Amino acid sequence: MIDLQVKNGLDMGSHHKHRKSAAAMVESISNTMHRTFVNYIKSADNLPISIVLDTTSDIHSNSYVMIYFRVLENSQPLMFFYRFKRLTEVETGRSIYELLIRLFSDDKLEDEIKRRLWGVTTDGASVMTGSRVGLISQLRPWASKQFFQHHCAAHKLELSIYHAFEIFPFMQHLDKNINSLHKFYMSHAVKRKASLAQTSEALNLVFYELKRIYRIRWVASEVSALDVIRKSYYLLLTNLENIKSPSSGFDDESKATASGLLKTLQNVRYYSLHLFLMDILKLLEFESLQFQRAKGTFIGLQERHTNLIHSLETLKTNNGPRIVDFLASCKCRRVLGTADGYPQLEYHSGCHTRDLSYSNFACPSGPGSSDPTERFELKQPGSAADRSLRNRLFDASGRGSVVDMGAYPALDEIRSRIIDSIIDQLRNYFPEDDYSIFNVLNPVLLPNAETLHTVFTYSSRIIPLARRFGMEDDSSESETEDHLSDSDSRDADASERATERTISGQFGLLLKSLITSHSVDFCAYKGKGPVKFWSHFLETRTVEWLPRIKNLIMVVLTLPISSAEAKRGFSIYKHIAYDRRTRLAPKTLEHLLRIRINGPPLMKFKPDIYVNDWLKKHWRSDAPGGQRQKESNVDEENKDSDSDLLSGLF
Repeated sequence: MIDLQVKNGLDMGSHHKHRKSAAAMVESISNTMHRTFVNYIKSADNLPISIVLDTTSDIHSNSYVMIYFRVLENSQPLMFFYRFKRLTEVETGRSIYELLIRLFSDDKLEDEIKRRLWGVTTDGASVMTGSRVGLISQLRPWASKQFFQHHCAAHKLELSIYHAFEIFPFMQHLDKNINSLHKFYMSHAVKRKASLAQTSEALNLVFYELKRIYRIRWVASEVSALDVIRKSYYLLLTNLENIKSPSSGFDDESKATASGLLKTLQNVRYYSLHLFLMDILKLLEFESLQFQRAKGTFIGLQERHTNLIHSLETLKTNNGPRIVDFLASCKCRRVLGTADGYPQLEYHSGCHTRDLSYSNFACPSGPGSSDPTERFELKQPGSAADRSLRNRLFDASGRGSVVDMGAYPALDEIRSRIIDSIIDQLRNYFPEDDYSIFNVLNPVLLPNAETLHTVFTYSSRIIPLARRFGMEDDSSESETEDHLSDSDSRDADASERATERTISGQFGLLLKSLITSHSVDFCAYKGKGPVKFWSHFLETRTVEWLPRIKNLIMVVLTLPISSAEAKRGFSIYKHIAYDRRTRLAPKTLEHLLRIRINGPPLMKFKPDIYVNDWLKKHWRSDAPGGQRQKESNVDEENKDSDSDLLSGLF
């Protein structure tokens, strides 16, 4: 191709004439990025460091470790890709530990990270968190600090949901039904999927790809799978009815499966449970997305957790928006009386929650639909066997046991039990004591001008947080402060000096300064979240920061709340190393990942520093293997890449 362009009269230079030229350029750009990041870590001497890591495996059963650093850049907590390495040994806590130490040593970062490591976030696998041989147990004696170890909050939320639902067989039935619909239409079912698409076109409805529910996946994935079925409900009912008809042209197995799925979808109790579950998961989805944010923080987590539990408690007695919309848009069939011994039934609007247990429903095909022919009917399971099964409610052994309540009980019978189970699991996975110590830094809880007199009382709440990170006051300092406060013979200057020696005193002086001397910014940023609030004042030069409280706040901002960034890295990895690129070398994969994750959008990419680096090293793509012809000066490399780390750098 290059020779052809040369024959066409184009000057192609020398950089594209070797088959490995592109890989050589990628390697050069990646190495420049990595060197710049490492130099930034070394130059920012007191900058706290946290690590996020996770493991995965490829189709050849090779294990890989994805490593991110979370550091402050311009006082903003940011995640940076560090390394992606294949484990050459069996995946154990020890093997991951040895790999980390080797990588730190190769970059001459071992002493820096050992001294400044404040947080490690992983998933809950035993190789990571095992008390004897897990990675954390290996890192603790190595690190100088008692770093904060955390199991990914987003993953813990998923586990709490899974364990809350697993004791209810009807929840397992619901998951199975959704996955059966996905399998029926999307798995080796070209004809059935085409039939669904044709039905959507005939009804002038939007065709959505059905999704399945996975055992452990972000809440948003589950909400999406449920929402697609909700929006496609009339379409699914119509198409399943067509497939099971004798003249549909489908085989007997497809007709039987369609008949079973149709019976489930026509059950008003299934549909009401489906909508109730969506109302629950939408609340949990918001919390999950907060956990997955790259700038997520522990500050304010306890307050959000309390608000979440309160919102869930409300669903015990009040309907969520989807149930409310269902009752408002549908008509329910009620018994008006009897004639000749037969009940007289009629559909009425204005349905109530109790109707979900006893009435059939007629619902519009979609929002705003007024065509009476485009309505679907949902029925109550009415056989004696169904009623008997329905009455087998929870046994007396308590909510912890597995209970059989039939396929889909009435919503009123189970809603409180479902909510209680979720709340129990949330409190189990998110103990209040683990996160309440961070509340003291929540901007919305800080004193204001009207409560200025409570500043030093409030500032004493910083002590448990400081103690957790080994920054508590020495006993001699506390005794000195108490002595000075009780003695009238001491002057104000001596008292202030004593106050500045304690972490609570420094926090009190900081709050007093922010409230009185920076009142406009204090009020403006108080409602913008803890990260923006503290990052703004850390960057404000007119704020007088005392060292201990500044260091504590920087450490807290650096702590990662979840390992979602590492999982996003694996998603990017799968986009790069897809089926036709499985022979990419691990080194090349790491280079591509670094450029993709740390690099800016193409339109904002500044190539000058990378071109200069390429030329200084005398890279020649027409040389054998695309290698450089002579080594560059190491001191010159470090000198040229000492620029401040900014998002625009990459």
